[in-house]
Formats: sequence, structure tokens, C-alpha cells
Amino acid sequence: MESGLENFLNGVREELRPSRNELESLKKAENEIRMRLLKHMPADVEVGVMGSVAKGTALSKNRDLDVFLLFPDKYSPQQVKTDGIKWAKKAMRGYRCELNYAQHPYLKVQMPGVKVDIVPSFKIKNHEKLKTAVDRSQLHTVWVKEKIDDKMRDDVRLLKQFLKTLGVYGAQSRIEGFSGYLCELLIIRYGSFENLLKEASVWGRPVIDIEKFHPHEQTQKMFEKAPMIVIDPVDKHRNVAAVVSATSLSRFVLAARGFISNPSRRFFFSKKESPKRGQILSAIKRRDTHMLILQFPPPKLVEDVLWPQLKKSAHAIIAKLTRDEFRVFGHYFYADDSHAFILLELMDWRLPALKRVLGPDISRSAHVGAFMKMHKNAENLHAEHERIVALERRKNVYPKDSVNEAIAKPKESGIPPDFAKALGKSRYRDSKWLASDKKLREVASDYLFRKL
Repeated sequence: MESGLENFLNGVREELRPSRNELESLKKAENEIRMRLLKHMPADVEVGVMGSVAKGTALSKNRDLDVFLLFPDKYSPQQVKTDGIKWAKKAMRGYRCELNYAQHPYLKVQMPGVKVDIVPSFKIKNHEKLKTAVDRSQLHTVWVKEKIDDKMRDDVRLLKQFLKTLGVYGAQSRIEGFSGYLCELLIIRYGSFENLLKEASVWGRPVIDIEKFHPHEQTQKMFEKAPMIVIDPVDKHRNVAAVVSATSLSRFVLAARGFISNPSRRFFFSKKESPKRGQILSAIKRRDTHMLILQFPPPKLVEDVLWPQLKKSAHAIIAKLTRDEFRVFGHYFYADDSHAFILLELMDWRLPALKRVLGPDISRSAHVGAFMKMHKNAENLHAEHERIVALERRKNVYPKDSVNEAIAKPKESGIPPDFAKALGKSRYRDSKWLASDKKLREVASDYLFRKL
């Protein structure tokens, strides 16, 4: 007899499972793509469908197909990239095509109701033959298909939807979350969605090695900075969870606890409302902090390059503010094709004109002499208890001064070159700007109204 929880989850599983019509539509598109590609390529290049569609773990309403061109190793990496894209473009003539780059060039194709990524790669049988980063996808597909059953496929969909609602589904640098492949590995490891959530609710720093490639301690040392470690069963040197941030992991652990104590549809189908202008302005006013919003033209970079550099730029500016003794309450950053900004929330509107510089112990005469010489132009030098103290005039009294200095010296500050150019054209915006546009309000709400 099924429990109430199992009945509830079965209902959600049914909603997330692709319909027969959806699967037939994807299969029809796959057949057309395969036929077109085979007409334009040598006979020794194979066409294979990878990803969630191939593994049977795609969510309902998924309209994405990952198609791989599998080259034998007689071709060079350069031939795979250039010839693969050239043949794909010819094959898909008549549809809208766009060349994209991640770790490897691929062609995005928009067919009626279906988005297709055509990826040139080498055909390999194990990771030791790996020539490009994308070659692993075929190994992932084979491994998962051997280990997974229909019940697990349904539970992978549950997990994906659970993570999507949390905002931590996707291995993009923008999200720093759980990839589809990671979801499949977690369900295969724990056997079911319920078991995974029970385990996750007590996670500290999870270390998962399904194939038991390494001793536990060795695995921890290999990836000592990673908040979560999941060894790739097809490549013992790779952490599948490398992109998962500590924040994304924490959100998942807390949500797992919340679901176990009180299962609800909101964990799968929570509707995000677009905040009104007044809500944004009111929330900022209640915080009574100092908001600095730096808006600039978005650099023309692919997403997986754009977001790490945006993060690095924001952290470089925050480091400068902190060195100058401004207290940063929080921060946020965002970029898309039309918007790019760094939001800095500060506890200080301004700092005193003077700053205290603690010197050495009075008893250390040589060090005291050197300190006095270094601070000979100080506003004041005096003794406080056993230490000598200098009162120096502060260079940057307002936070804008520190931010401007960081932008003016990007290399010294640690701002990447592409963002140095963009930030050189930046403008300061107030909270009214953040509330002026629907997209900006949605982005701001993620910072202002974030919840467990």
C-alpha cells in the first residue's frame, strides 16, 4: 500500500513526465536532423543524440536536443571544430543558426518548437582517449543508460524540478548549481528522490564516489576547496560537482530538510511574482543602508566567460572597499545582453577624515623610530597604553572614491581586461533606477527578498 507521500510524489512525477506527443515530436526532429547531417558528412563521422533526451531524464515541455558529431581519431582537433561546424551549417540551412562557444564551438539551431545544439567531438570509449572536454558526454550517456531504470528516471525529473524551483539547477557560471548529469548520479547513488533528500538533509561536505575510485581522505585532498565532491564514474580525476557553490549546496540542504518535515507542491511549482516598483523602493528604504549601483555596458562575452569575470570584478571592488575600511553589508551582480551592474550595499555613508594606524610596542625602539619616520607627516603621533599610534588623514572618505580608484587602476585591483573597459564607461545609479524596469525589479528581488 502506497503512503501519502508516495501518492503525492507520484502525482508530481506524472506532471513532469514528457507526454507521448512530446516524445514523438522530439523523435521526429531528431530523425530530420540526423538525415540532414548524414547527407553532408563523410561516412566515417557518426551522429549521436546525447543529454537528457537520450537518457530519458528530460522534463516535460523540454524542447532541447543535444546532437553530437562523432569523429574518428584520424581527424585533428582543428578539423573536428572547423569541418564539424561547416557541415552542420550546410545541413541545417533554412533554419536559424548561431555559432556559440563554451569550452568548444557548437552550433545552436532553432527548429519549429525545438532548440538544437550540434556539437562536434571525437568518438571515444574511455576518458583516457579524451581530446576535447565535450567528448565525455557520450561516456556519460552510456554509463547512465546502463545504471538507470524508469523509476529512477522519474526521480531525476523530480530532483531537477525541485532544484529549478530553488534556483540552483544548472551548471552555468551564472547559477553555480547542479547539472543534469549530477542529478542523474545522485539518484543512481541513493536509489530514489526520497532517499537522496534524507541523506542531503544531514550533509556537511558531501563526498560521493560511486565507483569507489579513491579512498575518502584522498578524495577530500584532491578537491580540498570544493564544497561538494562527486567523482565522475567515467573519469576518476573529475569532480562533477565542481561548479556547485557553497550557497547553492546550502540552499539544497535546507530545502531537503524543509520538504522532509512538510512535503508540499511549493517545492516543485512555486510561482515567482514580479515585484512592483513601490515594493523595491520600500524594501531599500527599510534597510537604511547605503546602496551604490554601478551600471555599465555588458561586455560581449559568452556566458561562461562573462559571469566568472563579472564575479571577479565585483570581488575586486569589494576588496578595495574593505582595504579602505568601508563595511560592505552585501553585494549582487548581474549581466545579460542589455543590462549589467554591480550592486554594493554599505553600512557607511562616509568615513571620518582621520584614520588610526597602530604602531609597534613602545619598548621596541628601532621599530618605533621607523614607524615615526614613516608617519612623520601624520596629523598626530601619540602613545596609547604600550603602543605608538598615528592619526593619518584618510585618502578615501566616500565609498565612490574607493570604487573609482579601483576602476582607474584595474590591473592593480584585479579587474579583468574586458571588464576594465566596460567599467571605464560605468555610471552610478540610484535605487529608483533599480526599480524602473521589470527585468531589473525581478533581478533586484532575488537580492532583496531572498528566503530559505
